[in-house]
Amino acid sequence: MRRIINGFLKHRVIVIVVFAMLTILGAIAYPQVKVNYSFADYLPKDAPSVVALDDMKASFDAGVPNARLYAEGITATQADRLADDLADIDGVDEVMWLGSVVDTKAPAEIQDADTVSSWKTDKGYLYQLTIDSSKLVDAVPEARAVAEQAHAARVTMTGDGVTTAEAQGSTATEIVLIMAIAVAIVVGILLITSHSWFEPVIFLIVIGVAIVMNMGSNIILGEISFVSQICGAILQLAVSMDYAIVLLHTFRRVEKEMPGATPVKAMTETVIRSFTVILSSAAVTFFGFLSLTVMRFGIGVNMGIVLSKGIVFSFLSIMMLMPCLILVCLKPLNALEHRYLMPSFSWFARVSMRIALPAALAILIAAVPAYVAQDRNDFIYGSADFVQPGSRLKSDADHINDAFGRSETWVIMVPEGRWSDEQAVIDDVEQLPHVTDVTSYITMAGRAMPTAIVPGNQLDQLISHGWSRLVVSMDVQTESKDAYALVPEVRDTVARHYGEDYRLVGTTVSTYDLRDVVRADTGKVRLFSIGSIALVLLIVFRSITIPVVVLLAIEISIWLNLAVPYVTGDTINYIGYLVIEAVQLGAAVDYGIIYTREYLDQRRRHGPREATRLSIQHSAITILTSATILISAGFAVWRIASNGVISEIGLLISRGALVSMLLMFLLLPWLFRISDWMIRRTSIGLGLRDDEQSATQLTTDTTTHHTKEITR
Repeated sequence: MRRIINGFLKHRVIVIVVFAMLTILGAIAYPQVKVNYSFADYLPKDAPSVVALDDMKASFDAGVPNARLYAEGITATQADRLADDLADIDGVDEVMWLGSVVDTKAPAEIQDADTVSSWKTDKGYLYQLTIDSSKLVDAVPEARAVAEQAHAARVTMTGDGVTTAEAQGSTATEIVLIMAIAVAIVVGILLITSHSWFEPVIFLIVIGVAIVMNMGSNIILGEISFVSQICGAILQLAVSMDYAIVLLHTFRRVEKEMPGATPVKAMTETVIRSFTVILSSAAVTFFGFLSLTVMRFGIGVNMGIVLSKGIVFSFLSIMMLMPCLILVCLKPLNALEHRYLMPSFSWFARVSMRIALPAALAILIAAVPAYVAQDRNDFIYGSADFVQPGSRLKSDADHINDAFGRSETWVIMVPEGRWSDEQAVIDDVEQLPHVTDVTSYITMAGRAMPTAIVPGNQLDQLISHGWSRLVVSMDVQTESKDAYALVPEVRDTVARHYGEDYRLVGTTVSTYDLRDVVRADTGKVRLFSIGSIALVLLIVFRSITIPVVVLLAIEISIWLNLAVPYVTGDTINYIGYLVIEAVQLGAAVDYGIIYTREYLDQRRRHGPREATRLSIQHSAITILTSATILISAGFAVWRIASNGVISEIGLLISRGALVSMLLMFLLLPWLFRISDWMIRRTSIGLGLRDDEQSATQLTTDTTTHHTKEITR
C-alpha cells in the first residue's frame, strides 16, 4: 500500500490534471441531467394507478386535469374566446369550462343552477386545464398571460400542475443560492477551526470536485428526482467535510511527529494512518444512504443511489486528490498559518460530565414516548406539501377554493359500448359523497346518439381504443381523509359492474397507492440501514457491544427529531420521514465513530471516567465542526426552498444534526461508561485495561510524578 501511495504522490500533477478533466466532464454533463418532479412516476410499475395511467396515456390524448384557472372581470363572449385561446397553448391538452357542460347561449333561467355555480361566479369564470407534464414550466405562465391579455381583472391558478411548474421554475435559482450560503457558512466555520487561512480553499476545492463529478455522473441514471437534485449536493458537502478535516489534521500531527521527514514521506504516512478511519466513516455513511435503495418507491431508490455515489466520489477525492493538492499548496498553507482560534474544550468536558447522569436519564425516559410519537405523525404522502404557507400559490389556491370550493378530478375508464353498465356506474358514482359531477359520452351526447355523428375532436376525448372515459369531479381537498376514503369506494362501485376491467386515474388515487407502498418500505429501510451499519461497526471495532451502544444513541436522536412534529401538531411529508432516517443515521454515525475511537484510545491509558472526560474534550472540536456545518446547511435549505417537501427535509436534517450532536456528548459517553465492563468482555484486541489495572496505573503515574517533584 505504501508503494502505491508513494506512486500517485510523486505523480501528483498528473493526478490533479485527471481530476480536473473529470470535473470538467461532470460540469458539462450536469445541465443535461433531467429532473422529475412527479411522485406518481416513481411508483412501482404494477401499482393499480400506474397501470391505469399508462393505459389512459396510450388511449387518449388528454390526461387528468391538473390545473384550475379563475379569470375575473370578463364577459361571456370574452370567456368563450379565452377558452379557445387556452386550448391553443402548446402543452394544454384539454380545456373544460362552463361552455363544456351547458349551452352558454341559452337563457340563464333554464340552466341548472348547481352546474353553473360550479363554473361561474358573479366575478368570473373557472377553467379546468389538462397540461402535459413535460411542458408545465412554459404552459402554466403562458396560460396566466393569455388570461391577462383577455382583459381579466384578476387571474389566479392552482392545482398540481401549477405547483409543479412553480417548483421547476424556482429550483435552479434556489440551488445556486442554497449552495452559496452553505459555502459561506462552511468557510466561516473552517476559518475559525483551522490552523491556516488557506485550509478552507483546499477543503472547498476537493469537496467541490467530488460534488461536480457526482452530479454530472447522474446522467447515467437518465433522470433524477427533484429531492435528489436539491438535497444531493448540500448533503454531500456537509457529510463529506469530516473526511477532509481528519486527513488534514492527521497530516499536521504527522509533521510534528516526523520533523525530519520530507513532505511526500509525511503525506504517505498520513494517508496510511487516516485510511482506515476515513474508510470506516465513509462506509457507514454509504450504507446509511444505500438503505434507501431497498424501497419500492423510486424516489428513495434514486436518492439512495445519488447520495451513496456521492460518498464514493468524496472518498476518492479526499484520499487521492487532497493529498496531492496539499503537497502542491504547502507554501501558501504554511505561509498563511495563524494562531489556533478555538479555546480548550476542557471546560466543556467537565460540564458534560457533571450533567451526564441527569441528562442521560431524561433522554432515556423521553425516548419511549418519542418512539411512539414519531410513528403517529400526521403524514402527507404526495405533492400536496409543495405549497408553502404565505406563498402566492397558497393565496391563489385559497382564493379559488373560497369561490368554487375545493375540487379534484379523477378519470374512470370502462370498456366502450356497454352503455347500460356505464349508465349504472354514472348513477352510482354520482350518489357517492363529495361527487359533484360526472362527464362522459352518455352525459354529453346520450347513449342513443351514434358515435359516428359526434365531432371527432369531442369523441376522441370520450371514447378511444375501446375505452369510454368518465371524468369525475369532487369537492374534496387533494390527499385529505375524504379524498382517501373515496378511492376504495369508487373502485368498489365500478368493480360491481365491470369486475377488474376498468381503470381509475387521479392525483389522490396515485397518492393512495403511494401511501401503501412507502408504508411497506419503512421496515425494509430501517432493517437494511441499521443492519449494514451495525455490521460495519462490528468489523471496524471488533466488538459486539459497541455497535449496539452507538446505534442506540443515534436511534434515540432520530426518534426525538421525528417526534417534534407530533408534539407541535404539524404534518410531515412521508418522503422526508423516510429520508431523514437514512440521512441522520448515516451522518450521526460519523460523530459516533469519532467519539468511539477517541474513547477507546483514552481507555487504553485511563479508567472509564477519566477516559470519558478526555474523549469528550478531544473529540468535541471535530464533532462540533461537522455538526455545525450540517445544521447550517439544513437550515439554509429550510429557509430558502420554496418547495414544501424540500424545505421540510432541510428542517429535519438541521434539527436532527443538532439533536445527534447533543446526544454524542450527553448520552453516548454515559452509555460507554456503564457498559464498559461489557465492552471489555465482548470485544477482541481492543487492549482496554480493566478497572484494577487502570487504578494501579493511575497510582503508579501519580507516584512517579511525586518522585520527580521531590528529586527536583
